[in-house]
Amino acid sequence: MVAFLAVGLPSAAIAADAGDRLSLDQAIEIALLNNIEKTISQQSVAIAEAQYQQALSARWPTLTAKGQFQRRDEGLSSVTRDIKAPLGTLSTAISAALGGAAVPSSVVVPAKAIQQTGRDTAIARLEITYPIYTGGKINSVINQANLSKAIAQEEARRTQLQVVRDVKRYYYAAQLTKTLYDNAKETVEMLESTADLTKRLVEGGSETVNKLDYLKTKMAVSSALAAQQSFDTKHQSALAALTNTMGLDWNSHIKISEPLVVNTKVVELQKLIDKANVLNPQMGMLALAMQVADAKIVEAKSDYFPQVTFTGNTQHIDSNFNGGLTNATNRNSWTLGIGVKLALFDGWLTKSRVNQAKLARMQVQEKLKLARQGLATVLQNLFIELDGANKQVKVAERNNADAEEHTDLTSRAFAIGVTEPEDMVESQLMGAVVKEGLYKAQHDQLLKMAEIEYALGAGVNP
Repeated sequence: MVAFLAVGLPSAAIAADAGDRLSLDQAIEIALLNNIEKTISQQSVAIAEAQYQQALSARWPTLTAKGQFQRRDEGLSSVTRDIKAPLGTLSTAISAALGGAAVPSSVVVPAKAIQQTGRDTAIARLEITYPIYTGGKINSVINQANLSKAIAQEEARRTQLQVVRDVKRYYYAAQLTKTLYDNAKETVEMLESTADLTKRLVEGGSETVNKLDYLKTKMAVSSALAAQQSFDTKHQSALAALTNTMGLDWNSHIKISEPLVVNTKVVELQKLIDKANVLNPQMGMLALAMQVADAKIVEAKSDYFPQVTFTGNTQHIDSNFNGGLTNATNRNSWTLGIGVKLALFDGWLTKSRVNQAKLARMQVQEKLKLARQGLATVLQNLFIELDGANKQVKVAERNNADAEEHTDLTSRAFAIGVTEPEDMVESQLMGAVVKEGLYKAQHDQLLKMAEIEYALGAGVNP
């Protein structure tokens, strides 16, 4: 009797038209469309794709246009110093030509201000930069971005599997509580029938049935009604959880259509583990993380190699002063060049970065080993629990058949006055408890299968 009162289901959700009821597949489909966590994970995939496109841009040249206008307080100019130029033999020749007149031996060129630019200067410049060789750095960065996108996709797949698992858990809970509600309702009807018969016997002056028997039967009816209401409450709670997981509004009214049915396929544990190591999203993310670690090692090692870059630019200068630095020759110009950068000594920084990347890879490798061991353990436990649930179902099915036969024989005996009302009540309650055990075992079967499918990363059946 205690076990019979332990679970729960609803009455309001049971009286619904078939068109308003949801199958498990429909519930999963709606959840995959509306679930907020799945939407967030898909946005993460989109972000990773954008980051990958950013990384791809490193393969292309960079073309930059620059413009500048400036006004000075006055034009830019330069001032020469006094220059003393010796005449040498020229001084003697000049003196002779002048009839022996005195001629200085040198002349002085006085200082002079030379204007280079005007006050206003406008410069237009177009620059191009293209990495010719980076020691593998660019390819490594692109590879990391691509792998990060794949990791985001695996994370999104894991979120989708979580949504499917949660929908199944709450749907199975709704199925169980609904089935228990129906079982309790049937038990109430049987007990009420027994109570009515007991009442008629008492009122008819039966010598084998008294009012105490009738009161005991009424108490059993009240207990069964309490269990029925408890199942109703638990069913409503299961539907509320299912509604939330499906991404619907909290005040949405849903009803389930499928009864609690078990169709478990026997699978081999080793095959499950082997398949999970390939399909499980966590395993996939760690395997991709290993590749990311390899790419980071390549990126760190790229600093051992020279960085070769092609550069070029073209420039136009316009000034309100035509001359000096802004003459016709300098107004338009271009340059092309190759730049090479190689770190000759960086205090062993590059070596430390390479070592760090290698250690990070070793750490991911150990995490992958640990995750595989953990996944195998989880699957082993679930496999054992599923096997136990299968055995419980078989035992419960036999017990249920015996309980139904016992209730039928007791009912016949009570009808002809061979047995007491207490025996009839006990038989009906025991039958309800046995059925409850069967339904719970069937529910456990479904639940363990859902957990195995989630750990596997796909459905158990191909």
